This record gives sequence, C-alpha cells and structure tokens, in this order.
Amino acid sequence: MKKNIIIASLMFAIASCFMSCSDGIEDINTNPNEPEVVPTNTVFNSATKQYMDNMRSSFNNGRMSLDWVEYWGQTAYGDEDRYAFREATAENIYTVSYLVGTDLKSIIEINADETTAGDASAVGNNNNQIAACRIMLAYLFHRLTDTYGDVPYYSYGSPENAEFQALNASEFLSPVFATQEAIYTDILKELRESADMIVESAPVFTSGDNIFNGDATKWKKFANSLILRIATRSGNTAAINAAISDGVMTSNDDNAAHFYEDNDLNGSPWWVAYISRTDFAVAAPFVDLLQGETGNFSPDPRLFEMAAPISASINQVKNDTYEASTNFDDYEGVPYACQFLNQIPNSTYSYPSSKIITPTYQEVLMEYAEVAFLLSENNGFSQSEYENGVRASMQKWGVASADIDAFVGSLPGANQENVLTQKYVALYMQGHEAWAEYRRTGFPNDDILLLPGETFPLPPNQQPAGITSYTFNALLNATDLPFRITYPVFLQNLNAANRQAAVSGLSDGDTIKSKLFWDNN
Repeated sequence: MKKNIIIASLMFAIASCFMSCSDGIEDINTNPNEPEVVPTNTVFNSATKQYMDNMRSSFNNGRMSLDWVEYWGQTAYGDEDRYAFREATAENIYTVSYLVGTDLKSIIEINADETTAGDASAVGNNNNQIAACRIMLAYLFHRLTDTYGDVPYYSYGSPENAEFQALNASEFLSPVFATQEAIYTDILKELRESADMIVESAPVFTSGDNIFNGDATKWKKFANSLILRIATRSGNTAAINAAISDGVMTSNDDNAAHFYEDNDLNGSPWWVAYISRTDFAVAAPFVDLLQGETGNFSPDPRLFEMAAPISASINQVKNDTYEASTNFDDYEGVPYACQFLNQIPNSTYSYPSSKIITPTYQEVLMEYAEVAFLLSENNGFSQSEYENGVRASMQKWGVASADIDAFVGSLPGANQENVLTQKYVALYMQGHEAWAEYRRTGFPNDDILLLPGETFPLPPNQQPAGITSYTFNALLNATDLPFRITYPVFLQNLNAANRQAAVSGLSDGDTIKSKLFWDNN
C-alpha cells in the first residue's frame, strides 16, 4: 500500500510538471551552461587560426607550393616535389576554406542583423567586424581561385549576383562555379568597400584578433595592400591608384601576420610539423641564390637568418642552441626533387633556422616588402621602391644595419628581373604567393630554379656512390611548375554538373597544365 502511494505521488508530480511547463517544453533540451550564440571575436579567432594552420601546414604548403618554388625540399620523399601533390591536399584546401568562410559569413550576419548587432558590439565595432571578415573572405577566395581556377564564390556586397552561390547551403546545395574574372572583379570591390567602411577610431575586436590585435587602421592598410596585389595581377590600374591613394602598408609595423602561442598545442604550423618529423630542409636552388652562386646579386646575409648551418642538428635548431655562422660556406641546400635523397646524410644540408622552427613563428599574410616591390613594378620598376623592399625584408629577418647597407649598395639596377627576383627572396615562407608570382611573371627564371628536364650537380659531400649529378624528372607530364591544382575528386559526385562546366573552360581540362586567366607568362 505504501509502495502504491509513493508511485502515485511521483506520477502526479511528473504530470504536474508537464501541465505547468507545457508552454516551454522545448526548454528541456536546452543546456543552460552552453551559450546559444558564441561571441563573434571567439569565432574570428578560431576561423583565422584554422585557416592559417591549414594553408601553412606541412601538406598544403610544405609538400606543395613551398616546395614547388624551391624554398624548401623534402628530405626523404620526393614525389610532391616532382608535382604529384596528394588528393588529400586538393580536398583539404578546398573544404577547410569553405568551412572557414562559413564562420566569417556568420560573423557578418550577426553584426548586420539589428537583433544581434548589439551583443556583437560588446566585443568590437559592428562595421569594423564586418569589414575585417570581408577582407579575410577576399583573401580566402583570392587564394582559392588562384589555386583551382573557377570556384563557388560568396560576396557580401553583391547578393544580387546569381553567379555567387557559395556559403548558402540552405538554398544552393550544388553551387555554380563563378569565373575567375568575376571573382577577381568582385574581390576588388569587396576590398574597396571594406576599406571605406572601416572606422579607424574604433577597435575591430577588443580581443581575439591574432593578426592586428584589433587595430582598425592596420586592417584598412591591409585591404588596400591586397587591392594592390590583386589589381597588379589582373591589370586594374584604377583599383591600384585608389588603393595607393587611400593608404597601403608603409613599414614592417603594418605587416599582416598571424601570431601563435609558445606551446605545442597552439604553436605555429611549422613547429607542429617538426615536433616528431624532419621532412624538410632548405632547398639547394634557394641557398645557391643567397650565396650569390646564381642570379645577379652579391651573397645575401638573409641566408644566416633563414637557414641553419649544416653543423646544426634538428634538435639544436628546435632548441635554438646551435652556433650561428656568418660563413656562407657553412650552408648547403638539400638537392631538390632528387631521386637519391635517402642516400644523402642529413648532416650535409641546412635545416630552416630557429627563427622559423619555433612555436611563436608568425605566418605572414602580406608584408610591407611585397608592397614596396609592387609599387616599384607599378612605377616602371623604380629603383627607390626596389631598394625599400629589400631593406624591409632584411630588417624583418633581423639583418644588421651595416650588412643591409652593404647589400643594398651592391644591388644591380632595378629592372623586371632584378626586382621580381628580390621579391621572390622576400616572399620566403609564403609559398602560395610566390607560386602565383612565378606563374604571373616567370621569375625567378631557370638560371635560379631547377625546372623539369634540367640536370643539377651534387656537391662532393652529397654524392652517393659517386653520383655527381641528377636530372629533375617531373611527374604528371609537367614541363614547368604546375599552373593550378586539380579540383577535389569528391566534386565529381557532389557537384558534378557545375564542376564539369568549370572544367570545360580550362585550356587543358582539369590538369595542372591549364593556365589561369591572368597567367600570360
């Protein structure tokens, strides 16, 4: 009897709860400890880190563009150096870019919606948050279209354009691929509008901005500098002039770089890559250029800052305990795309320096040195801006003032080859941009880079079994650096018709030999 009373009492209590709370029954599935809307600065922090981690990873940078422009070479596996990039790389660059793009778009929508803008304003100015996300989206889509060609595209400022269907899965599960030309045109528009809407007297974010720490003026200069880069590539003189007039980067203080923490978990992508592996060393063609053995320049003291001497083990590099050397003979590059890599001792080539293999290494999105070289080019390859670019690069790497003066004083005169080759040196570690510049300009030329079919001599300490040279045997029938990478295979199932429409516009189909619209080299 007592048991029945207890059961009845429990049933009545449960029934009473349902009757009294029937209007809010959906609250049962709500976790009161989990916020429904994540603060926008937190989303921005996560999105920019995810993007930079992914694009500068050992696979998507190290085994692709950073190797292809021969800054680095692999120490054991040479297939990617010979242009056989992995399908996982094609998939990863594509998918992560759109995931990050979705996060950036969500920040824009929160700030643009009057019902949520007030909450967002607690962590930064609404207009500035929108502008920063538009700038990052422009950067992201610029890199995407320069990698694949036509891609699905999103534009905040051009919602009426029926060709721009990306980042809207509720309406377009299979978005069309916007043309490269249309993307370039709209990116320039997005950047111009973003720069113009920035309120320089207010912060972008009060925290969570690992690129400029919320500095609106630097975001504005970054937008204008990106316009200068992109408009130079597409030949848009009006956009170039407007960007310069509004204000581009003027010193290394304006550099756009993602900062990392001094630990393994949130350390730089290259620190993470070297925690348990030693897959890369500085490539021989790049070392030879800095030693003055190729190209038109004197020996370059940036070598001592960019690479470690061959006497330094990888553990000494990681611990920053090796003895620095200013003797150019103490540096040797790893043979690029050599089929005998496994037979060459790692004590015979230089690893990247401790300035790079460190948790706090800053991954550069764009820097003043590049801006100076762009200004030189747009002013008919002017001498003063050419020298400014070299100085800025050397200062960034920590070269002593006297050595900078001596090197700049020895520079050959400004012309297309010299300016663009020095720009290549300054873009060290920015593999994707250096790859794009090679495709646009053809520099550095084959006196510096090792191209398919060419033979490269091995120094005596790197000659296995008396082999004195090797020939660069590229894969995928390549006769030059790849002009693009192929679309991810999964698109053949998930977005077949739109992918095929994009492929039909490529000169050599979905291969590395199809040039992009701006590639006139």
